[in-house]
Amino acid sequence: MSLSSMTSISLTGMQAAATRLEASASNIANASSSGSLPNASGSTNAYAPVTVKQSDVKGGGVSARIVNAADPYVPAYDPTSPDADAEGMVASPNVDMASELVNVMTARISYEASTKTMKVANDMLKTTLDAFS
Repeated sequence: MSLSSMTSISLTGMQAAATRLEASASNIANASSSGSLPNASGSTNAYAPVTVKQSDVKGGGVSARIVNAADPYVPAYDPTSPDADAEGMVASPNVDMASELVNVMTARISYEASTKTMKVANDMLKTTLDAFS
């Protein structure tokens, strides 16, 4: 494994961690929002929580992308909402705050690990260049 590939693998790890943080931050920020229940065609104006799909990249590293979460809404009773139906029900984002906080901490730890790996690669490169100067 070359030093440049170590750096690029570390960079993909940092990007994946940032993507996970972005998804969790969006879910946390919108957790208490609501919207209308899905109509017959399934459309609603309620926030749809997201999750991150991560996969390996050929040659090393990871790729992460944000996708809509499964079961995005739960019905909630809020008759004061302008989006409430005749029974006072609204669509509330199906966000588990405990899971989101774990995702934030995991993203932070992953980012930190990737930066340390990149630092080691840079230190190895510096040592190599110093040996030849």
